[in-house]
Amino acid sequence: MIGAGTFISPLLKILTTVAVLAATYFFIVKPVLETTDNAINRGFDQIDNFDDFSPNVKKSVREAQQLAQQQQAASNAQVDEANKLLECITDAEGNVTKIQRCNERFDPANP
Repeated sequence: MIGAGTFISPLLKILTTVAVLAATYFFIVKPVLETTDNAINRGFDQIDNFDDFSPNVKKSVREAQQLAQQQQAASNAQVDEANKLLECITDAEGNVTKIQRCNERFDPANP
């Protein structure tokens, strides 16, 4: 059958798909993008406002950052020592004397 039915049906499908995609963009995607953009801009504004704080507050924030870095470094060192102890015990293969030497060697109480 040649005629309007062969052209209109696929055209309606395409138009319906385009309409659904456009509605999805304008009612869901665009508002989400605008909200995200606004939130990011407000975050950057807050960072820019850090300069407005008093020198004492800036100093306290920097000291807190340095303390956090020092604590992270100490924590990493403890994990490294624990891994060395575990590797030594694994290498001992059940030999009690070697395991005792591992404990003495990597005991945190004996620096």
